[in-house]
Amino acid sequence: MAHASAILSRGDFATAAEALTAKMTAAGVSRLMVHSDNPFDILRAIDAANRTGADLFIAHTNLPETHIDAVVKKFGVQMIVAANDRATEESAVGAASGLIYMMTSGTTGAPKIASHSLNALMSRAKAAMHPGNRGAKWLLTYQPTGFAGVQVQLTAVVGRGVVVAPEQRTPAGFLEAAKANGVTQISATPTFWRAFLMVIRPGDLNLRQITLGGEAADQSTLDRIKKAFPEARVTHIYASTEAGVVFSVHDGREGFPAEWLETETQGVTMRVSDGFLHIRTPNAMGGYVSDTAQPKLDDGWLATADRVEIRGDRAFIVGRDDSTINVAGSKVYPLMVEQFLLRQAGVIEAHVYGVSNPISGQLVAADVVIEPGLDPAATRSAILAACRENLAQYQVPRAFKVVDAIAVRESGKKG
Repeated sequence: MAHASAILSRGDFATAAEALTAKMTAAGVSRLMVHSDNPFDILRAIDAANRTGADLFIAHTNLPETHIDAVVKKFGVQMIVAANDRATEESAVGAASGLIYMMTSGTTGAPKIASHSLNALMSRAKAAMHPGNRGAKWLLTYQPTGFAGVQVQLTAVVGRGVVVAPEQRTPAGFLEAAKANGVTQISATPTFWRAFLMVIRPGDLNLRQITLGGEAADQSTLDRIKKAFPEARVTHIYASTEAGVVFSVHDGREGFPAEWLETETQGVTMRVSDGFLHIRTPNAMGGYVSDTAQPKLDDGWLATADRVEIRGDRAFIVGRDDSTINVAGSKVYPLMVEQFLLRQAGVIEAHVYGVSNPISGQLVAADVVIEPGLDPAATRSAILAACRENLAQYQVPRAFKVVDAIAVRESGKKG
């Protein structure tokens, strides 16, 4: 692992995991939490939990301390792994089951906690392993404690590779770390890639594998990436904390083959029910431990909040039902409008969201980042004209701004 100026070997990890295991055994710890963004802490905690059969909670560091304290108390977490490990005053609640408890991103509210087995998490990393990923150097762009971040770390472990974790989590900081460590694979959200493409220059990196996840990949971003890295294998995936990694698409097109909804693909079965994607996969979570509403249905399928549309031979994720904008009773999926804006000339990034309105309830608002040197007023007018011509009236942004940058969450998503 390369983190800031530190370089750590597999032997260093093994030694640290053995020391943590001994500490846990001596103290009778059967439930621990890792509360750190350092892959060193996350991976030694996973290893030690696996050795002892303890339950492990992986907690986001950007949550309020009161939230972390509540989880510790509710579930009887006895030790917290971080830069300085410490014991708590809690006793374990119930018997340990050797599970890993992971938090959702909390994009639409407080994070839920989903249970996974290490075998399920590792199986997808092993299944995705191909010769190009062995001995690879992975840039860790995702929130290290999130599902995607942990999956990147485990993939590097399986492939006997290197995880590169930059000290500065900015586009420039990521690029500096990638160049300094000779990164060969990058997995990131489309939002990250659009920002990264603004700072990278031809010849900066020799990438073998590029992966997009966490958000639906749009065609304009896929095309820009392939143009910048013509020799790289470009993949976009559908994954979530609840479902694990569901499928990977390698053909350079947005969406996924509609025929995958009719037959088992990559060990996963999918269907569309009432317009929403349902999934049956051995890699799915056991369930939420912090929420009474479970997405698993009685017939064993996992119900998602992702709406699917079929167009020709492709199926497209058009947005989440819990993030719609309600304009006088008409639902607007921000993702669909964002993808339309990204196809317009000169648009580098777009963020679509709802604003309150006393008459319609909500209106659509949009912020866009445009290419340097373009006239903001003229570009804004051209984009709005295209919106009025091609979108339904209720989808057209009524508040529209050209901005210098758009805020990104720790998860790598906008909002």
